Amino acid sequence: MTFQIKTRLRSLSAAERLCLIMGILFAASLIPLLILSFYAHPAGDDYVYGVQAHLTWEGTHSLIETIKTALSTVKNYYGSWQGTYSSIFLMALQPAVFSQRLYFLTTFLMLGMLTAGTAFLIHILFTRYLRFPLSLRLILTFSVLTLCIQNLEEGKSAFYWYNGAVHYVFMHSCMLFLLAFLLLFLKAGSRAGQILSLAAACFLSFVTGGSNFVTALITPVLIFFLLVFCLLARQRRALFLLLPLSVTLAGLLVNVTAPGNAVRMAVQAAPMGAVEAIYYSFVYAVKGIGEWTSLYVLFFALLLLPFLLPVLYQLDFDFPLPGCAAALSFCVIAATYTPSLYSMGHVYIFERTLNIMRMLFYLLFFLNLIYTAGWLCARYRRYESAHALNASSFLPELRKRCGRGFAIGMTAFFLGLLIFSDKDEITSLSAADSLAKGYARSYHEESLNRISLLTMEGVDEVWVPNFSVVPPLLDEQALSPTDTNDYRNQAVAEWFGVSILHMSEIY
Repeated sequence: MTFQIKTRLRSLSAAERLCLIMGILFAASLIPLLILSFYAHPAGDDYVYGVQAHLTWEGTHSLIETIKTALSTVKNYYGSWQGTYSSIFLMALQPAVFSQRLYFLTTFLMLGMLTAGTAFLIHILFTRYLRFPLSLRLILTFSVLTLCIQNLEEGKSAFYWYNGAVHYVFMHSCMLFLLAFLLLFLKAGSRAGQILSLAAACFLSFVTGGSNFVTALITPVLIFFLLVFCLLARQRRALFLLLPLSVTLAGLLVNVTAPGNAVRMAVQAAPMGAVEAIYYSFVYAVKGIGEWTSLYVLFFALLLLPFLLPVLYQLDFDFPLPGCAAALSFCVIAATYTPSLYSMGHVYIFERTLNIMRMLFYLLFFLNLIYTAGWLCARYRRYESAHALNASSFLPELRKRCGRGFAIGMTAFFLGLLIFSDKDEITSLSAADSLAKGYARSYHEESLNRISLLTMEGVDEVWVPNFSVVPPLLDEQALSPTDTNDYRNQAVAEWFGVSILHMSEIY
């Protein structure tokens, strides 16, 4: 058996070996993240948005009645606070509504959606449009996903706090699925495939239209760009994209015109005017791209290029106007800043919002890297043809001669990043540290102690202590220590059936 494994490994190409190594490391990096999920607990808006559905479930154990209550929650918040109808519906059905023990599903759901959405989009792009070998597609997928999972503004609101994660990461993933289905529709050969792809895209257009403002705005922008490109390429089938575009624009209109939005903006920071917000979107985009183009991004770009160039060299596509592709990508990134600037001014952009902005940047960075490298390869092919050169054997020979040195250099680069990175900046390192030091277990036990105090029979007024330690990836479950009428205190009290909830600051 061992001999067969060694023989099989020796028969793999360099790209296949790298793909195997990256797959193993990627799977290993998820282990501490998934283990930590079993120590997570609901917090803040999890209770606020889910309390009515929870009480319905506790009283009836009817899924239909609970869903009806979730729809009622959407209606209430639409008029009183925000118009993000699809997000609110899912917020109202967070896992702890049915059982506290199910809250760990938050991490599994968010990681699963992000992984599947990214992998599906890359698969469609590089099988139906550009023909990349499986090993290269997987290397690209692992590169993008590793950055999207490991190097974010705030891992807590991306994977462990359901309310923030479903509003942003889940909806961002829905957008990735939507784009993949549209691309699949344009290449589908059968009528059934076209209908199913377009129907899925329309449904996801409705969902993303009622999501956070970044996703709700960027989705129609990307669909519009795709429609224009296809029409310029004289693909008449692209006219059907007007249907999902109309659906997502209608959803966005319903979202932004909600009466509750005016209520919310009245109590938040002074908003910007539209023109000013657009201008500063580009200013902030320059700053953001500079911050996000980190050593981690450069590492994966360098890792990808030696395997990417020979494949691009063989493609019969010119990759025209790479500068325009980069400029459009920059405009898309800038547009992600506009909703926050328009609604809240310069004051603050939530870290959970920056999470999906980063994720979109990582994806666009690698797509632009591929496009620009493809343009360079196409230019060189023309130069080669004009001067009777032959580079088809040069690239493999160069990789063969430099392969060992490249592998050693990239291994040293990887180990340096792993050893010298701030553990709290890398999601898996932060999770592993919290588990190893016992912070996660202590937090979990203190959370269970809170629940035991809140569920004591015959007690209407409860004092719960704050936490002695809170892992960086888990929520502090903040309550007001001075105001029992604080909305968080009231929501938790109503959830557990007590009248008054205090928080004592012991630690």
